[in-house]
Amino acid sequence: MSEEPVKITKETEVKGKKSTAGSVIKLILLYLVIYLVCSAMFVGLFHTGLLKNMNVLMYKGIIFVVLTGLVAAIVMGVVRKFWKFVTVRDIIMMFVIFCCVNTVIFTLVPVTVERSVSVFMLSYMDENSDKTFTQDSVGEVFTSKYVNDYGAFEKRFNEQIVTGTIKQNADGTYSITDRGRLIVKGFRTCAEWFDTDRRLVYPNEH
Repeated sequence: MSEEPVKITKETEVKGKKSTAGSVIKLILLYLVIYLVCSAMFVGLFHTGLLKNMNVLMYKGIIFVVLTGLVAAIVMGVVRKFWKFVTVRDIIMMFVIFCCVNTVIFTLVPVTVERSVSVFMLSYMDENSDKTFTQDSVGEVFTSKYVNDYGAFEKRFNEQIVTGTIKQNADGTYSITDRGRLIVKGFRTCAEWFDTDRRLVYPNEH
């Protein structure tokens, strides 16, 4: 008689553990499915007309990340109505995880592809793989095509005007703004921390 309650308690424990493990697996799969579907939606937004007048890829991408992150959180919230093991914390975590992971991927890959000198150099050499090059000849191509023909400098300069780090004066000249100075201060701090090339953040020293 005295052993029976213990037996029932152990069985309940086992069932409880199985139920918890099952909920964890379901939750992980739910996170994964929502993440993949919303990530596909994030990529798809770049092929729509949305924000077509925004020329700064970085800003467009961040807006799209936040939008699809909100969709991911909303989907998690809808699922919560049917699966009670989903909590408010999971809704918040879905948004945070989605935005963090996709922002890192976006800045490391697409933004690099758009702005990288290395990407241009390798792509040009690949398209002309029947030829050989010297370092000087590749440098000349970079200057003539990437800088001059593609307006690389103008594009970067205009981006700074759009972001408010540079302003145009009444006489047509340009000056750095307080926001620009603050950003430069951040760049220099980053350069100090990670020991990057000082010439890029202190041009007058060299």
